[in-house]
Amino acid sequence: MADVPAKHDRIAWQEWIGVGAGIAAVVVSFLPWFRLAEPTAAELRAQGSESWIPVWQGNFLAWFPTVLLLAVSVLLLWQRFGKPMQMLASLWLTLAVLALVMILLRWITLPTTITSGLGLYLGIVMAVGSGAAAFLAFRKRKQQQSPQAN
Repeated sequence: MADVPAKHDRIAWQEWIGVGAGIAAVVVSFLPWFRLAEPTAAELRAQGSESWIPVWQGNFLAWFPTVLLLAVSVLLLWQRFGKPMQMLASLWLTLAVLALVMILLRWITLPTTITSGLGLYLGIVMAVGSGAAAFLAFRKRKQQQSPQAN
């Protein structure tokens, strides 16, 4: 049950959510994703240093989900303005779920001296939003392909 390339000229609202989530994920990636725990953070602030880091200063599990969500945005726009792609909704759903799982893994495996910041929570919201829109787009494509039982 492969997705068929889109034939319509307009971008569906689910796809706009996917594009927006990818762009918003890049913006959110510059917010504090990880903060030092308070005793250590107070010492660093007293020295004039930052006690938080954005996603780009983290490891692979930190920044790669943002790249995946941005790639989804590019693919969705490419579908509409460039060459049509097969199975886009299922690829989109897979990448969004992978991004969410990677963000959650990074959150779960944070050391005790590091706490999560606002950017991490907003990143989770972007991944969930993109995944939910992908799921709705996938179901819509599946309903369009299967004949209605009357």
